[in-house]
Formats: sequence, C-alpha cells, structure tokens
Amino acid sequence: MQWRMLFMFIIFSLLSSCAAQPRSVPPQVSSAGFTALSSSKFGGLIYLNNETYVPGAMPVPGRPVIAKCKSVQHDIRIEHYGASIADLEATCRFVSAAASDAERWFPGHRAKYTIIIVPEGRSIYVKRRSLGFNSMHVTLAAADFSDRIRYRGNLVDLVAHESFHALGRLANDRRHLDEHIAYYAGLCAQLDVVGSIPESALYGAALIDGVDDATRYSSATAYLVRREVFPLLHDGSITSDGDGGRILAKRCQELRSGIHSSDD
Repeated sequence: MQWRMLFMFIIFSLLSSCAAQPRSVPPQVSSAGFTALSSSKFGGLIYLNNETYVPGAMPVPGRPVIAKCKSVQHDIRIEHYGASIADLEATCRFVSAAASDAERWFPGHRAKYTIIIVPEGRSIYVKRRSLGFNSMHVTLAAADFSDRIRYRGNLVDLVAHESFHALGRLANDRRHLDEHIAYYAGLCAQLDVVGSIPESALYGAALIDGVDDATRYSSATAYLVRREVFPLLHDGSITSDGDGGRILAKRCQELRSGIHSSDD
C-alpha cells in the first residue's frame, strides 16, 4: 500500500495525446471522432487515461459484443455492436498491421489494444484508465463507415498515430509529444498498410474557437501536415506505387531515421 501512496504523490505527468485531457469534447469534431491519451509515470509504472469519442445522431445501442483477435501479432480486443462490423478478421489484421508500423518509430516497444467499432451515425464517448508496468493498454473508438476505404484508412491512421504517442512514452522519449511526427506516423501507416491515401483522408481545417490550447495546437499541426502532403496527390489520392507515394515514403523514412539516429 505504501508504494501506491508514493505513486499518487510523486508521479509526474506528461501529455501524450492529441489534446490535453479535455474537460469536454471540443466542438466541430469530424465524423472520424476525437481521441486523447494522457499518461503519468513513476519508474516502470504507467497510468494511462484514454478518452475517445465518435459523434453521431444517436448513442450506440445496448452493450457491445466482445471478440478477441486471433492469428495476429498483437493483443487486440474488439468491441462492436452486433452486425455493425463487416469483417472482424480484416479489422484485426489492419489494427495489428498499423500497430506494427507504429513500432518502427520506437522499436522494442509494444502496446495492447481495445478497439471500439461504432455503427455509422451512432455516437459513443468512452473514458478508461489503465495501470501497467512498462506496458500500456490503449482504447480507441472508430466509426464503422460504409465506405470501406475510408473505414480502413481512418482505423489504420488512428491506431498508428496514437501508438506513436504511447510507444514513445514507453520508450521514455520526449518526442512522443511531437504532434507533427505523430500525424505523419498515421499517414505513413496508411501508405504502408492500405497502399493509398485519398484526399478525403487528409486532415481538415484547424480548430480555433471553443477549444483549449493543446487541442488548438494539435489541430493546427494536422492542417500543416495536410498542406505539406497535399501537393503529392494525383487524381485525388496518394498511392504507394505513384510518384507522390514514393516521395511520402522517403519522407517517412527520413523522419524515422531522425528519431533513431538521435538515439545513438
């Protein structure tokens, strides 16, 4: 019991999120939703707070069906609402592949995942906390878009982006706070795992009014990344076998190399 008291008084907090522990969900959230992770660490103990939200006209119905992913490299639990998820095995593969792609930024570190798949047009807000020793259990909610290209891209981007923050925290690397690289981590994963990034998957305009400073910064950074990669689009998308895809892949490698070389 004594160590728990010490943990409560001595821990220090570092933001590892796309927003600073919001008191409420910011306005003008896109249909893809909003996620914030924040963590506190003392020694090898990590307290992780997850907030994840998907907007919709009505709340999700009833209780979710819980399934454990099999035949993948990661510990992944899927919570879905009846027939809302079209292909459980494919979702497991995309989540695991996105997690593996994120691990390329901070090799040797891995997280566990709970992925909440929300029927399109339904809303959910989930706040969960976990405590682990040199480990993290990340909870993320994603909309089950009928447009399967959008669904896969959003899912992969979400997992990779938030994993960048979580894994960097596990690695004790302060660059886990770097939103600019985190947004690239999501795009790089889309390119690697899905093979293409449609224009609709690029981040939207920056949020200005009604948000806290951290959310405003994150939103502005997302829009900056959009402007940086927008010239790489060809016929409405960036593909892995196209000129834009090759340029983006090189940029991803350069960003990863920057992290790895500075660790030497």
